[in-house]
Amino acid sequence: MAEPRLVDTLIRNAMVVTMDGHRRVYTHGYLAMDGGRIAGVGRMEDCVFAGRETLDARGRMLLPGMVNAHNHLIQVAFRGYNDDRWPVLDIPAAVVALLEQLQALTARLDEERAFILTRAHMLDLLKSGYTATHDEHFTNIRKDSADGSWAAVKASGMRGFLCRCIVNAQRVAPEGRETVEAGLMEAERLRSRFASDRIEVATGFLNFQFLEDPEDMRRIVNGAGAIGMRVDVDMTDNSRGAALKARGFDGGQVEYYQRFGLLDRPVYAGKAVSILPHEYGLLAAADARVALVPMLRFFDGTGLQIHDFLKAGLLPAIGTDAPLVTACQNPFEAMRLAILAQNIAVKRERAAGAPAPGRDHWAVAETMLEMATLGGARTLFMEEKNGALEVGKAADCVLVDLDHATTQPGALRRRDVGMLIWAGSAANVDTVFVAGTKLLEGGRSTLLDEEQVLAEARAVMASLIAEAGLEQALPSRVPGRGFRGWTYI
Repeated sequence: MAEPRLVDTLIRNAMVVTMDGHRRVYTHGYLAMDGGRIAGVGRMEDCVFAGRETLDARGRMLLPGMVNAHNHLIQVAFRGYNDDRWPVLDIPAAVVALLEQLQALTARLDEERAFILTRAHMLDLLKSGYTATHDEHFTNIRKDSADGSWAAVKASGMRGFLCRCIVNAQRVAPEGRETVEAGLMEAERLRSRFASDRIEVATGFLNFQFLEDPEDMRRIVNGAGAIGMRVDVDMTDNSRGAALKARGFDGGQVEYYQRFGLLDRPVYAGKAVSILPHEYGLLAAADARVALVPMLRFFDGTGLQIHDFLKAGLLPAIGTDAPLVTACQNPFEAMRLAILAQNIAVKRERAAGAPAPGRDHWAVAETMLEMATLGGARTLFMEEKNGALEVGKAADCVLVDLDHATTQPGALRRRDVGMLIWAGSAANVDTVFVAGTKLLEGGRSTLLDEEQVLAEARAVMASLIAEAGLEQALPSRVPGRGFRGWTYI
């Protein structure tokens, strides 16, 4: 009998969800990792490996690393803000009101403070089962805030697709506005500091309303192409066409962006909301990488047209957006919300006389896991490296505990995938690997002192509030005062 092949890490006795081309699930399987890559995956009875470290994953499911495909990392400083402003009945007005506070606070975010706050955010993402994240950094009053934020991504060991946005519209504070040329230079500077096999630096803009001159979109696309950098756009039109009509354009936002060259090569398209029926095909033809944000589709009541993306041949990803929008960054909650948001969209469409989607275009538990892993990797241009548990790919994977109280008593293991999506939480996340390095074990970070990380973030938050004069804007939940009819003593 041949000697077993020795590898760095061997995970045994897991339910292995591969996300390979055949969507194979090894109900009693193994995964071998060596040199940061997957050396073998399959049924336990076929395992020919021995590990320097061996993990018995009985009662656990092994997934490809999950990807938060739309985020604004530094906005962890506004976690809980939604409650302050609720109800949000007019999203464009809510954005305007937010920008004043956001700019006042981020004007004081130097590199050190940005690092401390984003480090706390990265800890949250890691403990939630993410191995990669997106970032759109557009608060440019302090240029070094991006340095601090992205240094925290680097230090976390996770992967990142990090966009340094260019903004210069009137709604942005004058100190945060810049020319396209200046913005591209900043993106190049950040790339020289942070680009690696785990981090890609991109450039782009939030949406057309954050650029004063529409031609700046073309300048960004051309400038990015000249320096070999990808383009990121937060493809959102909260005005549902009104802002485009004000610019003299009667089509949809995808067509509008197409006019300025954004679909000339694959582009990251965040949210892709309020687009017209024929525009799904335009995104697919352009190989656009789409990240959906389910929470926001409850804000505006539109739901998510997941079926239209699937019919067009697109596998979208799932993002949480900033903590100021989705205070809970839990991927399992995001997946549940995506399913429910599609239901809202379908009900609206059926009320208008449209037929229900075909069976293959409904979002179910399997669809959600595909979107959260494989879809996320594709959307962040990482699909050649990760997104599936296949030999040769990076060993990015997550062990979730199915024997946890949240996903029990079970049903002969037949509903494990469904229970994980409908009942799972960050509490189920046990172990996380990125490129074969164990970043989380037993639900605890292997790199960070978690208590220190959170204590330092609280201290930075307190100093920022005091310096920015935002204390009066906070809820008055303090002794001697009341809030919403409650009395605090």
